[in-house]
Amino acid sequence: MTSIPPGPVTPPTPYRRPPGYAAFYRDERFCSGTGSRTDRRERRAIAALLRGAPCAAGPWLDVPSGAGRLSGLLPGPVVQVDVDPAMLVACGAGSRRARASAHELPFADDAFAGALCMRLLQHLPTRAERVAVLAELRRVTRGPLIVSFFHAGSVQHLRRALRARLGRPRSGRSAIALRTMLADLHAAGLRAVAVRALAPLWSEQWLVRCERLPAAD
Repeated sequence: MTSIPPGPVTPPTPYRRPPGYAAFYRDERFCSGTGSRTDRRERRAIAALLRGAPCAAGPWLDVPSGAGRLSGLLPGPVVQVDVDPAMLVACGAGSRRARASAHELPFADDAFAGALCMRLLQHLPTRAERVAVLAELRRVTRGPLIVSFFHAGSVQHLRRALRARLGRPRSGRSAIALRTMLADLHAAGLRAVAVRALAPLWSEQWLVRCERLPAAD
């Protein structure tokens, strides 16, 4: 049984993005410079975490899917979910899409063979929100779940924290320790099976493949 810690859990408001941002995100954001390097690292990390994972037949969930950049890596038919309708349009014709928040997914229990949740948890500032989203992902996913988070023990995070102390604009992203992430997973009824950093010590972004805790736990 999950144990969501007390605190406010408010579904996020979609970002206010300029017109055309979804197409930029799909066609340019990860196609050059540091973006292309990040894309390669993310793809390698996801592929490594999927290797050896017990993957049953059935659909996979990609939430938030953005423009669907990583959906093709998943080993099954994919349902793409995002709160931004422009991102879902950018996914292209023929994809299975739904507009929804990861806080409240419009799917039955155990609907998916696995799920991917990239680039979301760092935007949730409280533990209650993180655990609520993780518990919702657990509810709809019967197999492997891959989630990313920002690790506080990284050079990128230290640079971001220094900028904030110097009065520079804050990014609004939250970084946590690995032990905090593991505790959040446990509170949501999950456990980590494998952990992978995009660039150890340097990059904030880490990925975890997790699975449901046995009911007795």
